[in-house]
Amino acid sequence: MGTGDERQQEVIARAQKLLPEDERILAVYLIGSYGTAQADRFSDVDVHLVIGDDSVEWFEQHWDDVLRKLTGPTVLTDRVPGLVGGLGITADWLHVDLFAHPLSSFDPLQYDGVRVLFDRDGTLFPDGDVPPTGGRPGEPYWPAANVNLFFYFLGNLVTVLGRDERIVGNQGIGVVRDQLIALMLAERGVRRTSGAKRLNALLSAEQRAGLEAIPAAGTEPADIIAANQYICRQFIARGTALAERTGNPWPAEFVDATLAHLHNHFGVTFD
Repeated sequence: MGTGDERQQEVIARAQKLLPEDERILAVYLIGSYGTAQADRFSDVDVHLVIGDDSVEWFEQHWDDVLRKLTGPTVLTDRVPGLVGGLGITADWLHVDLFAHPLSSFDPLQYDGVRVLFDRDGTLFPDGDVPPTGGRPGEPYWPAANVNLFFYFLGNLVTVLGRDERIVGNQGIGVVRDQLIALMLAERGVRRTSGAKRLNALLSAEQRAGLEAIPAAGTEPADIIAANQYICRQFIARGTALAERTGNPWPAEFVDATLAHLHNHFGVTFD
């Protein structure tokens, strides 16, 4: 079981002792490495709260004050847009996240692995900690949004290299690769809900080999195109098979239009 280091443990101990003193906080729990018992000295501490709906406005304005009760002084706090909370960094680079969830929208199964520190009335986590599935394969599913985003981003390669934006073109390889990763997880029925810096355990050996074989690319247009061609061929082969397997329509019209757009501009095929 991962235990991290003393600084992380001190934050957790403060969270368990101090946060329940605030009656507006209904539960305190950990996700990420501490939720899955994989913590090490490089881990963040991901502290999550459940709060009453009438307390949301206060926590939106003061979440960083709550965070500093756990960490002490920080050199950076940064709210995550659209969420109640954000991240904090201390002078010795301890990274702690603090997020508050309104009771009306709280889902105890939102994260893969939860360590419960406090549950005020015992009803939010009636069974205690939520064990992680650890990326074990489940039922394959269809990641429609990722499929559409993949071909949208891929088609924009014409615009990017047409403007000779080579740095943006290199960055774009990572963007389309990430959609391929999402497709691979869907192949295995794995829903990635935590552990942003851990991926190996969620992929099969064959999938990892496919990703690691993506051609290296700097800022030469030919290299950027070659990397995108490889990723696209992987995506089409896997995507069409997954669509058939899950009984979902493959967006053939959009795909064909995108491939024709790329061929017309670059004079090479991507499928």
